[in-house]
Formats: sequence, C-alpha cells, structure tokens
Amino acid sequence: RLSVLLAALAAAHALSTCRTLDLEAARLKRIEAVRGQILSKLRLPAPPPEPGPAPAALPEEVRALYNSTRELLRQRARLRQPEEPQDYYAKELLRFPMESPGDGEGQTDSGGTGGRGDMRG
Repeated sequence: RLSVLLAALAAAHALSTCRTLDLEAARLKRIEAVRGQILSKLRLPAPPPEPGPAPAALPEEVRALYNSTRELLRQRARLRQPEEPQDYYAKELLRFPMESPGDGEGQTDSGGTGGRGDMRG
C-alpha cells in the first residue's frame, strides 16, 4: 500500500506544472527591486562605490602641532582686551534741522526762485 501511495505521489509530482517556490530567491529579487527603486528616485545609474579603508591615523607630530595651535589661539583669546562700549557709539553727533510737518504748506513761492531762497550773489 505504501509503495503504491508513494508511486502515485511521484507521478502526481511529475505531472504538476507548478514550480516549487524558492523563498530565498524571491526575497533577493524583492531586495533588488527596492534597490532599483531607490536608485531611480535618487537618479543614480548605479550604486555608489563602497567606501575605501579608513584613513590612517595622524602622525603624533601633526596631532601635537594641531593641539598646540588650538591652545595658543585660546590663550590669545583670553589675553585680548574686551572691546570698550564707547567704541560702539558714534564719535560725533550730527543734527539736521528739519521742518515740522505743517511748515511751508499753503505758502507759495512768489519770488520766482523755485524755492531756493534769495539768488542774489
């Protein structure tokens, strides 16, 4: 009985037109599709190259020079005199006499000077 059942199962399997589903292959295809969508959105023809190896550590002399320069700049900033508030304000005060808004209205220039005052030499 068991052998007949196995033979029938093998025959049914041979006649089936359905392929077995490879979940790993489907997952990889989906990842590639998403990667293609991202590249399309970024308008890139291909993925960017992988970053190279990390840069080598700086030599100790360079690091010491950098640190000493930073310390020197800090000392200079501490020693610099703070700016006086007087330097902020103007040194001279200039006044410009202005007419009040009502002055000069309703008056006409009858002297023919065009508002320039007396033109005598």
